[in-house]
Amino acid sequence: MNRISRHRHYIWLALYAAFVFFAGGRWNIPLAAWLAPVFAIRFYRDSEHAWRGFLWIWLATALPTIAGWQGATFMSFVHPLAEPLFFLVMTPVALIPYILDRLYARRFAPSLWLTLVFPIAATAADFFSASGSPFGTFGATAYAQRDVTWLMQLASIGGIWVLTFVIYWFASVANYAWEQGRQWRRIRRVVLTYAGVLLLVVAFGAGRLALAQPAAQQPVVAGFSLALGQMNELLAQLGSGDADGFTTATRELHAEQLAQIRSAAQNGAQIVALQEGAGLGFTADVDAFLADAAALAQQEQIYIVLPTFAVDPTGDAQAENVVRIIDPAGATVLEHVKFGGTMFEGSLAGSGELQTVDTPYGRLSAVICWDADFPDIMRQAGAADVDLLFVPSNDWYEVRDIHAGMATFRAVENGMALFRQTGGGVSVVTD
Repeated sequence: MNRISRHRHYIWLALYAAFVFFAGGRWNIPLAAWLAPVFAIRFYRDSEHAWRGFLWIWLATALPTIAGWQGATFMSFVHPLAEPLFFLVMTPVALIPYILDRLYARRFAPSLWLTLVFPIAATAADFFSASGSPFGTFGATAYAQRDVTWLMQLASIGGIWVLTFVIYWFASVANYAWEQGRQWRRIRRVVLTYAGVLLLVVAFGAGRLALAQPAAQQPVVAGFSLALGQMNELLAQLGSGDADGFTTATRELHAEQLAQIRSAAQNGAQIVALQEGAGLGFTADVDAFLADAAALAQQEQIYIVLPTFAVDPTGDAQAENVVRIIDPAGATVLEHVKFGGTMFEGSLAGSGELQTVDTPYGRLSAVICWDADFPDIMRQAGAADVDLLFVPSNDWYEVRDIHAGMATFRAVENGMALFRQTGGGVSVVTD
């Protein structure tokens, strides 16, 4: 490789690193997820030494990812070095598709079928890295398209993995055209095939949005969250051993929330939803809060979506992170225990079985925050024909846009509306 070619070679690597920074993380630009693999493939295929090239692409992936996702994963709460080390260790797994692409590209002549090797491998890597992971699908490639509603509709066909495949196939086709010198006679069959698929994707997404019918039931739903930082202050008080102060503060919080629920009901709300852990407190106080909420629901003739976080004052039992739906008769008609991420927060793990309840406003269901990161589990909502899924959540500043955007895909995949009342993050209503 001559000096000019070598310089150009590393330009592709630099462009790849730049696009990785903007792909899916805190400063997401949807187009970056399409362009990043184009230059990664080009760089690695042209690398004279496979292992040296792999080390370069490893760094060009890991370092921008560490910067672009800084503080956005739960690992950042474990230790300051846990998150960067996690990305450094896991990056080589995500790069296996590039190794396969290089091997096949050097062994076989360019063809339509060869363009499928990389997207199949990359989609498989994305899928299997999420399967069985305690983080769910956090970081999946398709989530980078969270602001492109017409593209998101593709998830209604085969989940986020179909969208992942289309993104990576673009990179493979772009490199096919690149290697053929962009000579139309040579590349038209492959390019037109992909263009045809992409046109169908655009038409499907645009059509699904344009032809969507309004919901048969349109209840008035209100939601509110705790003041920013209030949850952390209460948990810090609990952690410091100030049980009396924690009890007083949570009881005051419960009274304030009941007043807010009443106000929302008297202003026309038919369903009132709170954020994850809104009913924080010791077990006896949580039980009292639930009883008061049931009486309020009966008085105001409303449904209340009430998440609680009950702490055993003796410390003998695990905390319980639960969401309940209380009906206008004051009965608890749905109870769901959080199952996603409970190993990190130390709370009781739920079964992962979704519950539903039929109401005058359609069929309702509820999960909690991290639960929605597991599309395989969330498929239960689609199978049960849920009309409205409540996802009370609690996030933090760095992850707020990422996590809210991820949840919207569950609405697309399962053909339902979603109401995500969030503390410390972004609340979302989508259908």
